Amino acid sequence: MTAFLRSLACLLKPHAAAWILPALLVLPCSARATDFPPYAKVVGIALIAPLSGPDKQLGLDLSAGVEAAVDDANANRGLTDFAWVMHSFDDQGDPGIAQQQAQFALVDQSTSFVIGHIGGQETLLALPVYHQQEIPLIIPTNGLAALTQQGYDNVFRMCPTDTVEGQLDARYVDRVIKPSKIAVVWEENDFGADTATGFVNYAGGGAKLKAGDYPVDVDLKKMKDVVARVAAAAPDFIYLTGRGTDMAKVLKALRAAGVTAPILGSGAFYSDSLLRSLGADAGGMLVSTCVPPVSLMPEAQSFQRRFEERHRKLSAFALYGYAAAQVAIKAVLQARSTDKRTLLRQLDTGLFSTVVGNVGFRNGGDPAEPNLYFYRYDGSALKYTASAFPNPSILR
Repeated sequence: MTAFLRSLACLLKPHAAAWILPALLVLPCSARATDFPPYAKVVGIALIAPLSGPDKQLGLDLSAGVEAAVDDANANRGLTDFAWVMHSFDDQGDPGIAQQQAQFALVDQSTSFVIGHIGGQETLLALPVYHQQEIPLIIPTNGLAALTQQGYDNVFRMCPTDTVEGQLDARYVDRVIKPSKIAVVWEENDFGADTATGFVNYAGGGAKLKAGDYPVDVDLKKMKDVVARVAAAAPDFIYLTGRGTDMAKVLKALRAAGVTAPILGSGAFYSDSLLRSLGADAGGMLVSTCVPPVSLMPEAQSFQRRFEERHRKLSAFALYGYAAAQVAIKAVLQARSTDKRTLLRQLDTGLFSTVVGNVGFRNGGDPAEPNLYFYRYDGSALKYTASAFPNPSILR
């Protein structure tokens, strides 16, 4: 089977497009249950992400990472070990469709885990579906704080919340950069508000940071006024957070207004292509992210080589898709069970080695040891600088 046919089969789900190329719909996204001996205990992992629409590439990358982990687990299994299958579902980046796809994913009784979604609102609307069925949900990348504030015991998040991201950004600035006057420029959406709140609260909670608050409306209609206020304040450091494409416009406007202060951008700026589009305005800019430096991690490098032999360049979403599937697979192996409650207890208490380092979860589902990694843009690419806390998997 070619990689193209497999990818196409994963996209064309029977419930969504049964009229398109029906012969291809029977092709698996990874191994099929019929590929294993009849006595094998088959464990299903459902991946739900945007496999069409504006965020299609992110969803395909996430799916490819999960599939790679499933394939690796099957390649290393013994005859009597658990067997692994993956099914992909397209939420199209739409909260209503995400809820429907969550219901479709749980029709298969072999489904023991769900990995997804990418969008915060998509995930939030689907949460009650997973909670009702007591299915463990592993969220690979989204940091929307509300996802782990619903009181559900079946939700597990890999990356720090947006609020914690802001706190760790402020901690780094306080300990490493030590500016005297910071302008916190943030977009008035969930991500911008949560990261800015985390930053400002840390700055005002005992850190020796003086941080001014500069919100920008999501339509950028008042951007010129905000930029003028920042310029008048003459900060010696700027924290910039919100949607990457929007805040890139704000950054350019700040530079055009003569604001030369160094900048730390939140995770939305973790994109070489976005920074390249800013040209000299992004030179020397710091960026934070939950993505560790793969080039300095032997296990992650090994995975990267294998992945890129079959797929395109490894992305952050593919990396975290693989890590999320590793957590699911290792939870089953540690518990030696597919019972839902047993798996939830194992995820609550276990420690799971992954390509991004050891992963564990605190009560409520957030990472037990949240971490951020800081990169500096040198004019052509992001170069790793430091981490908020040590990661033993990084050889540096």
